[in-house]
Amino acid sequence: MSLEPRTLERITKEFPPDQQSRVAELLRGYVGKEPERIVWDILHLSKGHVADVRHYLEAARADYRDVLYWAEYYATDPLLRGRDPQQMVAEIMAKLGDKK
Repeated sequence: MSLEPRTLERITKEFPPDQQSRVAELLRGYVGKEPERIVWDILHLSKGHVADVRHYLEAARADYRDVLYWAEYYATDPLLRGRDPQQMVAEIMAKLGDKK
């Protein structure tokens, strides 16, 4: 996949020079649905951290809708107000782990 010029510009602005080519390479590796949107959202979520780019890229590969939700809808979701999302995920994972 090729990256849009605005995406390359954003990588240049948000990542140190020694990490920019790696970030671009990682993002070019996304082959799922809505690639331009997903890549843009991954950059939004990663906040200039390569490790987070990897994390959100893996999440997008598993289910791209998670990345869309976290980047575009999470902050305004009324069901999450006042709740710790990490604690929610831990509770869900604990429940799923119990069902063997």
